[in-house]
Amino acid sequence: MKKQDALKMDSQDQISWVKNEFEYGEGIEDDKIYFCGNSLGLQHKSVKDKINRHLTQWKNYAVESHFSGDYPWIEIQDKIKFILKDFLGCRSSEIAIMNALTVNLHLLMVSFFNPTKSRNKILIEDNAFSSDRYVVNSHLKLNELDNSSLILIKSENKIIDENKIIEVIEKNKDSLELVLLPGIQYYTGQQLDLKKISEKCKAYNITLGIDFAHAIGNVEINLRDLSVDFASWCSYKYLNSGPGGISGVYINSKHLNKNILRLEGWWGNKLSTRFEMKKEYDPDNTAEGWVISNPPVILMDIHLASIEVFRKVGIEKVFNKSKSLTQFLYDGLISINNYSNFFKIITPKEPSKRGAQLSLYFHNNSEEIFRELNKRFVIDFRKPNVLRVAPVPLYNSYQEVYEFVNELDLLLNT
Repeated sequence: MKKQDALKMDSQDQISWVKNEFEYGEGIEDDKIYFCGNSLGLQHKSVKDKINRHLTQWKNYAVESHFSGDYPWIEIQDKIKFILKDFLGCRSSEIAIMNALTVNLHLLMVSFFNPTKSRNKILIEDNAFSSDRYVVNSHLKLNELDNSSLILIKSENKIIDENKIIEVIEKNKDSLELVLLPGIQYYTGQQLDLKKISEKCKAYNITLGIDFAHAIGNVEINLRDLSVDFASWCSYKYLNSGPGGISGVYINSKHLNKNILRLEGWWGNKLSTRFEMKKEYDPDNTAEGWVISNPPVILMDIHLASIEVFRKVGIEKVFNKSKSLTQFLYDGLISINNYSNFFKIITPKEPSKRGAQLSLYFHNNSEEIFRELNKRFVIDFRKPNVLRVAPVPLYNSYQEVYEFVNELDLLLNT
């Protein structure tokens, strides 16, 4: 890997200008290069203006701000959904903006995990993100079930084999009630081929739910082509919507007019009757029917400001640069002298099977290597020995990728 190659790529980058619109490290003495957007995205400069606008309206108009002024709070959800539908490839009516990811998964499980005596099993990956596993464990307990109702998909060489998932679904088609999988596996960065999994679930009337936490804003998602029943995600990673940022849910339109069990709250009531304070719930006939409480306006402000950046830049341009930037990192890593003596890349080699993350599995001294790299770079260390590096297209450059590879090369070979 040569520095002049990185500089050339940066000079040809059509969206390099947007990097300067993100806030990071100003005035900090030990300013580092940031490769941790898969854990927390950076702050865009428009966020501060959006929040200040909200605070001014709250100060001037108080409760009337919900429905009046040039920025009625009641309209923010629709503005967010209008943009997010392009991230997810679905209709606005299938999206609701609410809560946080794990809370939403709990609420969705109430509606979509309906075990019977014969069909009571849940299929998840063995190395699922811990919070997803806790959700599943909770609902097994709520339904007086135990681990015998849990089917775990084990990875081979850290990678999930979708064909194995298909085989397990076939084998358990009469007892499987729910399949819950990630869009992108958080540890390895592997993007799952959901198409054939969704088709198999549909064929056997098995509910399919997806956690898009590491996928949304990172890779193209087209729910119109998938038979996914429900999904949720978080907004603070690739969507850059702030720590603890507001989440969202997707409900397939085929479920919207059904009498489905869900936990009720006044904000899921139809807007036309919401403020009549009726004793009987009058659910909205969109995904909004799953909203329970009045969403926090400031968190929605941050979310809207952050995803408006993608519209300004162009989602397709963002994803195109992401593929190129991650490939540049991959090529640089495998060009390191004797790299395989030190680490292996457990993220799939094929660009179609990954997003903006490469996970490096170190054979030895992983914590020491992390400490040394962390002096110049913000990266993520996952025990026992994996470093996750995320070159995010909105605010990372090819030169920064070069500097990381060069630093790692010097560290390993001196």
